[in-house]
Amino acid sequence: MPLSYECAGLTSEFLKKQHWKKRSHFFKKNYQVCMGICRMHQEFKARNMCEQTTDVFTGKPESLAESDTCQENALKLDPGQPDGWRIPFSPRGGGCGAAMRSMCIGLRFRHPAQLDTLVQVSIESGRMTHHHPTGYLGSLASALFTSFAVNGVPPPAWGKGLMEVLPRAKAYVRDSGFFVEENMEQWHYFEKRWEKYLAERGISDGVSLPTFPPTYGVEERDSFYTSLSYDGWGGSSGHDAPMIAYDALLGAGDSWAELAHRAFFHGGDSDSTATIAACWWGAMHGFRGVSASLYTHLEYRDRLEQVAKALYRIA
Repeated sequence: MPLSYECAGLTSEFLKKQHWKKRSHFFKKNYQVCMGICRMHQEFKARNMCEQTTDVFTGKPESLAESDTCQENALKLDPGQPDGWRIPFSPRGGGCGAAMRSMCIGLRFRHPAQLDTLVQVSIESGRMTHHHPTGYLGSLASALFTSFAVNGVPPPAWGKGLMEVLPRAKAYVRDSGFFVEENMEQWHYFEKRWEKYLAERGISDGVSLPTFPPTYGVEERDSFYTSLSYDGWGGSSGHDAPMIAYDALLGAGDSWAELAHRAFFHGGDSDSTATIAACWWGAMHGFRGVSASLYTHLEYRDRLEQVAKALYRIA
């Protein structure tokens, strides 16, 4: 018999007893990317971020797992060489690894006047490991939505904001002169999938409230998340990891528990969608509604708090 939310809910005695260990999906990626971002006081320093990315994916602790795509492509980085922070275009680089580590970029470059920098840093951070538009545009989406969250932009407007920024991102990639033809050939997938999603929720205008099916429980959500995916695993790609997190946030309202049910507990790449959605919740609401048992004994909490304070000081 499957566990019910009552048995293993967000405030259960079982959860209160846990010493929570963080996977690569939060600590390793976000901590190191944040460290790189914290050193970017005035301009984008790609070599510094390359050093951080290389360190994190090649010198990881044994207890932290990593995706093959991230590690394989990080090994191609060479921060000691000119343009050593760039890797070739990858037809297989459309995964979600870039999307679920870029939220700290939105925290650092949150001001409207810094939008061009946010676009550039999120794209280049993304394509250090995921040099494919589906992958690195997911990095842009997660970073951009984080900046919207910090600035109090209503969530129904975020999707339209992303669509308005995509031409700027496309121009940057084209002007960079690096595997331009390959990137432009694959650009359409991310854009079309997001256009379709926003139309389905009725929020293409950035003003309307989202519409959900009358019945939208666990099974219905899993079916919908699968329909968004590239290959049947919802949330595993750069386009649908932030999309599912966004869908969960839109439907959760002011309920942390509802956010968890929608973003954390599904049959796809749920740890990635959970990481993204929880970051946006924190940017908007802090720890409101979150049981202290989920973070009191968090592994590496001291380090995470230190880098968060450093990030706050320079943002």
